[in-house]
Amino acid sequence: MHRGLTQKDLAKKLGVRSGSYVGMLESGLCKGIGVGRLEEIASFLQVNGVERYRWLAAAGHLHPQLFGALMKSPELWDEVVRLLGGPLRGRARGVSAKKQKARA
Repeated sequence: MHRGLTQKDLAKKLGVRSGSYVGMLESGLCKGIGVGRLEEIASFLQVNGVERYRWLAAAGHLHPQLFGALMKSPELWDEVVRLLGGPLRGRARGVSAKKQKARA
């Protein structure tokens, strides 16, 4: 990855007017970033492999093959989320936070 690159420098490379856009992306405040833009940023910063998949997943995008595999085996969702370093989202799957804590 590029070290010492400022948000303003990255914004220029990406063709956006402000470094604040990059800051919003970094902090998770910019929702709905498209796969194309995310791939562009990852390529520029030389983010590859697992870390690139983490970026995509954090932005709400899954590789189509991964999504297909998880749809066939939904019991693996929690394990994949755990591997990606994210919080489990039991509520989205119909499990209350209280029940989720009781299971732990």
